[in-house]
Amino acid sequence: MDTVVVVLWIVGLIFVLISVINLIRRAIKSKRCTARTTAVVTDIKEKVVTRNDIESREYIPTISYKVNGKDYSREFTKVYLGDTYKVGQSVEIMYNPDKPSEVNKQGLNNKADIIILIIGLVIILVGIVLLAVM
Repeated sequence: MDTVVVVLWIVGLIFVLISVINLIRRAIKSKRCTARTTAVVTDIKEKVVTRNDIESREYIPTISYKVNGKDYSREFTKVYLGDTYKVGQSVEIMYNPDKPSEVNKQGLNNKADIIILIIGLVIILVGIVLLAVM
């Protein structure tokens, strides 16, 4: 039973660490990338990914935008549904006014990270309860 508790703590800790790192990254990007502009999707790369003999597709759009008369182009947030972005589509982006090539690809929404954090904490709590009742 001690092994189960240790495994629960390790899994819970991994969930907590991943979510905290993502929350920190998102906060840093949100703090630096405060200027808004409209970008246009200029290309979409389709990437086939195979994990454990399961094939899936990722779609990585390239966006172009202009800041202070200078053109910028970069990859944007990858998605898993092919119809999320279309070439020619306008998208609102947040960029760093001090370094316009830096774009916040993480977005402002952190609900998934918070859910993962809560799941990790629950797993750790289950481990503590199991240890207490043993």
